[in-house]
Amino acid sequence: MKQAVPATILAVDLGTQSLRVSAVTADGATLWRWSRPVNSVIDGARYEQDPAEWLALLDEALVEAGRAGVKPDAVAAAGPLAGWVPMAGGRPLGPAVMYFDTRAAADVARIGELLRERPDAPRPTVADPLPQVLRLRRERADLTVAMDRLLDATGLLVHRLCGAPVLDPYTALRLYDAEVTRPLDVDTAIFGRPAALGERVGVLAPGLASLFGGGTIPVVAATFDSKCAYVASGIAEPGEALDISGTVTSFGVASDRPVRDPFRRVYSVPLGDGWLVRGSMGGTGSVLEWARAELLGQDLAAIEAGIAAVPPGAGGVTFLPFHSGARAPLWNPNARGAFLGLGLDTDRPAMARAIYEGLCYGLRHIADVMAESGVAPRDIRLAGGLARSDLLCRMKADILGCPVLRLADHELTTAGLAVIAAVTLGVYPDRRAASRAIVQVADRFAPAPARARYGEPYRRYRAAVAALSPTFAPLA
Repeated sequence: MKQAVPATILAVDLGTQSLRVSAVTADGATLWRWSRPVNSVIDGARYEQDPAEWLALLDEALVEAGRAGVKPDAVAAAGPLAGWVPMAGGRPLGPAVMYFDTRAAADVARIGELLRERPDAPRPTVADPLPQVLRLRRERADLTVAMDRLLDATGLLVHRLCGAPVLDPYTALRLYDAEVTRPLDVDTAIFGRPAALGERVGVLAPGLASLFGGGTIPVVAATFDSKCAYVASGIAEPGEALDISGTVTSFGVASDRPVRDPFRRVYSVPLGDGWLVRGSMGGTGSVLEWARAELLGQDLAAIEAGIAAVPPGAGGVTFLPFHSGARAPLWNPNARGAFLGLGLDTDRPAMARAIYEGLCYGLRHIADVMAESGVAPRDIRLAGGLARSDLLCRMKADILGCPVLRLADHELTTAGLAVIAAVTLGVYPDRRAASRAIVQVADRFAPAPARARYGEPYRRYRAAVAALSPTFAPLA
């Protein structure tokens, strides 16, 4: 009897560092993989990438996939949060504005004023669609007049694949309603039509489909990278959590109810039949790369070997990892990193230990704020590039006081695209079942009995955050 061939999904995963395209079967096997780096322009508050580079790399990847004999049953794409690109006639008019870009901070404040009496509404951020329209009006009136679309990175990829201008459902929540958009004079159609997760939004353009032998290949709507990762993780029961630590950290805990934090430090979004309580850090992998290149001068293996000889608490040194601003729970794009407690006897291993601890304390700060609302992680699945570090896995288990479950596939965005598309193709009845088949746990890190040694250093961290927060202000 001939065995059925699993459905194949072509997953397009654009991150801040690279474009990755993979052919993945509906049972989780990777048939083919391709990756190329992408470039960024960073200048003060400006953080941009070139959408023409994205599209050229995407075209190159699709050609290579066809040459490799890939036969996709569906295509799905995800980009990073934000990546806003002004468009006219289907072509980019300017650079893509990435989520680290803080030039729309004043526009975020304006939207925040409109939401002052609405604590249930998601907190506006510089990555949201509305602030980007307002910023363009202030800074590039020429583009505002010329553009007919303002698509995020995910929307641009989908548009290239099938010509449909769509907005993912999670970003669409940040459009709020007419009470917000009317005073701002923003027509939300410019961002594309909100598309449901897993919706067939079109078919692969004929010129692209011909690379795979032609035919009708559906393009399935997904969402931006970190939300795809949450879908892949399969977390659903209250207390199940996911920590995605890559360039930035995204942290979420499943809940059976939405959180109503009066200070809007964390927020809730729908997740399947329940809710996901969310927070994020503005920089983790990016901070470690800065430390490696600019401060420590070693590779990560050597850095971690030095850290192992330093006791918890880093000899009294405290580090605030706010190099790209602070997200949850501070939400201050003007926050900046800091070392405190340096002495003439402070050496590089102690500073390195403080950096690792600071990243973990930032995560615990988010978890503690969630706990104030009655939502606490009981176990944490871990993905992203930093999941490769055993040391960070152990420190997170100790500092947060719950088991850390490292997933076998650290790059969950691709897995999330496979989960979403496999359900759309009818391979699985729901995304929870698809996740169980595609994503596996590889390692478990339990909290060590000595975790209490982090108590006082964490209190120092929180005191430093509280003391320095009033000093974070825009640079002249």
